[in-house]
Amino acid sequence: MRKVFIPVLAFVFLMTISLLCFSKAPAQEEKVEKSKEGYAGAEICQTCHEKQYKQFSQTAMGTLFLKHPKTPAEKLGCETCHGEAADHVASGGKSFKGMIRFTKCSQNTPHERSEACLKCHQKRQRLFWSGGIHAEKGLTCTTCHVVHTGPGIKSRYLLANITVEDTCKTCHKQQVAAEWKFSHHPLREGKMSCASCHNPHGTASPKLIKAINVRELCFNCHAQYRGPFLFQHPPVLEDCFNCHQPHGSAYPALLKQPPVRLCRECHIAFHNLNFQTRSGPTSPFPGRIRTSQMMGSACLNCHRNIHGSNSFNGNLFFR
Repeated sequence: MRKVFIPVLAFVFLMTISLLCFSKAPAQEEKVEKSKEGYAGAEICQTCHEKQYKQFSQTAMGTLFLKHPKTPAEKLGCETCHGEAADHVASGGKSFKGMIRFTKCSQNTPHERSEACLKCHQKRQRLFWSGGIHAEKGLTCTTCHVVHTGPGIKSRYLLANITVEDTCKTCHKQQVAAEWKFSHHPLREGKMSCASCHNPHGTASPKLIKAINVRELCFNCHAQYRGPFLFQHPPVLEDCFNCHQPHGSAYPALLKQPPVRLCRECHIAFHNLNFQTRSGPTSPFPGRIRTSQMMGSACLNCHRNIHGSNSFNGNLFFR
């Protein structure tokens, strides 16, 4: 019985594979074929827009659309994004009826322009674009990305500028400029970019961060401060930005203020700190001069493990 069953099973399997490989194309292809009379073809576009066509053909998207299309929509070339252009050609370039234009003088709404891109680029990181802060501000995909013109057409992400930082700097000048301060994340060294922490296409978290909250985002790289610790420092449990500036700081470790000032925002009553150079009974500012609290890392000279301690005697974060 087994000798008969195995060949029959193999035959059924091979027939199934053959039917899947040579089956009729999906209904989407029929739909495109039926409406093809409204399309002019990429070759016609080339006659007037030769420069744009040449630049587009050198990009990854252009290579796919013009040379190796995989779907009926990709076979339409330029009209995959711009829509039917037969009327545009017939009018000698004067009519834009039914087309999507991405120029500054376009009559199409930002939503219509973004939808042209989201037909293909809707999944994964673009899932929260609709309703996101950039979409609500009237930005479109082509605000930051280019397809066939601009300095970034040969880059991986077709950015409007050569780098991510240059593209973000168009609007976020203050944040990008902060990265040139003494203490900064390694953006200008090329080890990360704005997109390492932010998803510009939208997130379910505030400030477009790529985590559920700021702490989880920071712990992606700074996992040694995650804990749990035997002795926890409450500000660390709340928010890293209680003490740190994310984009850049004039103080070490991206601190918002010098340590001696930052710590005393909460610990006001600890240590009778005297900043004067004279001390003694005749001094107008009596009290002990604690140079260790003013020099170097100030409070951190002693309280080294300020993020938390697992030491049995670490309640003051000395170790």
